[in-house]
Amino acid sequence: MLFAAGTLGDSSNALLNLMKVVFFLAVIIILIVLLIRFLGRRNQTLMSGRSIRTLGALGLGPNKSIQIIELGSSLYLIGVGDDISMMDKITDPAEVALIISAFEDQASGTDNFIAPLVAKIKSKLRGEVPSEEIEIHETSSFYETLQSKLALAPERKEKLEELRRDEDLKKESEDL
Repeated sequence: MLFAAGTLGDSSNALLNLMKVVFFLAVIIILIVLLIRFLGRRNQTLMSGRSIRTLGALGLGPNKSIQIIELGSSLYLIGVGDDISMMDKITDPAEVALIISAFEDQASGTDNFIAPLVAKIKSKLRGEVPSEEIEIHETSSFYETLQSKLALAPERKEKLEELRRDEDLKKESEDL
């Protein structure tokens, strides 16, 4: 009888210990998330006074990415890989404001990370398949702008090469 009573006490004690471990693990995870958010905001406030700012980046592969950099009132689309090359310069104030507002909206949407997580869990429990069209449609203005600028990049490259050839021909004619 004593042996059976001791086993019952041990199992409830083990359950209590397991609940304590899970509770403290949750507290530690919450503290880590809060620390990361605090450091991110602190870094953002320190970087806001600088004249150059990286708005965002899109990884294309190992050690290759496209980055959008704000310098003054212009945006630069930079390709980073084995070498760094400027793909486009955006100087139109309306377009610059549109892109910056899209990035700021995207950044403010990441502050509340719990609501989308809860919504995903609810949809999975209900057996619903998440629609990706909604996410793409909400941020389509940035991606449409990016795609249009990427489509114009070869034309601009051709124009630059044509201008270089014209300059080379002028220099050759001047030298003769």
